[in-house]
Amino acid sequence: MMNYAKLWKPHALAKGKGLELELGALKLWVHRGDRDWHLAYESDTQERERFALSQSDAPFNPDRDWTRWFLDEKITELRMQPMLPDRPIIVRPEMPVCLMPKQAVQFFIGIPLWLGISFDAKNGRVIEIPTQRLSNSWFGTFSEGELCYAVKTKVKLRKEDLSPAVSRVVFPLEVRNASQTKLNFERLCIRPQFLSIYQGKSRLWTNKGRASYRGEENWSRMVYASTAPDFEEAGRLLGKARETTQRGSILKTFDNLKQRVDLS
Repeated sequence: MMNYAKLWKPHALAKGKGLELELGALKLWVHRGDRDWHLAYESDTQERERFALSQSDAPFNPDRDWTRWFLDEKITELRMQPMLPDRPIIVRPEMPVCLMPKQAVQFFIGIPLWLGISFDAKNGRVIEIPTQRLSNSWFGTFSEGELCYAVKTKVKLRKEDLSPAVSRVVFPLEVRNASQTKLNFERLCIRPQFLSIYQGKSRLWTNKGRASYRGEENWSRMVYASTAPDFEEAGRLLGKARETTQRGSILKTFDNLKQRVDLS
C-alpha cells in the first residue's frame, strides 16, 4: 500500500541540506544554499514501482542540470502537490472495443502523476514535473485536431485488476452507447484538466467521468462529477482540477466523435 502522506507535507531544509525523491520513473534532487535553492530532475518512459524520500547531507553536485531560484532567506520549506498532465491524453483499451446499442461499460484508466513544486503560498507554484516522460501525439484530423500526450497504459474493466502504480492516478470512466448503432473505437482522448485528485486507501483517484454516445449525427455528452469517486474511501481532496468545465463546451473523446461537456 502506497502512503503518500509524507510526500505532501512541507519539507523543511536547513542551509546546505538536500532532499532526494524517487517516484516511479522520476528522480528529483533539491539543494538549499544560503539564499538560493537548486532543483534538478530526470525521468524516462520506463515505468517503475519505486518510492523513496530522504534528506541528505551530501555536498552540492554541480554536474547535475540544476535550475536555481533566489528566495527570501526566511523561506525554509518546499512543498509538493499532486497534479495531472497539462494536455489531453490519448489512451487505448487492451483491444478494440465494440459497444452495442443501449449498453454501458466501466473503465479504469491510469494517468501519470505530475508534481507541482512551490516554496511558499506568496510565490505560488514554480515548476511542474512529470513523473514519467510522455510522448507527443495528435488526436483528430489535420484540420480539426489537437496536440496530446500518448500514454502507454492498460485500460481495465475492474478496479481489482489494477496493478500497483505509485506514480499513476486512476480515472473511473463510464462509456454509454445511447444510440441505435454500434460504437466502435480503439482509443480515447481524455482531458485531465477537468479532473481533481483524491487520496484512496491504496492509490490516488480522480472524480468520475461519463461519456454518452448518441450516434454520429447527434451530439454526445461528457459529464464530470464534481465530487470524489466512491472507491477506496477516496474522500480527501489533494489537488483541484486545472479548469472547470463549461456547460455546452464541445470536445472530442472517440475518433471523429463530437462531445458536449457538462458538470454534474
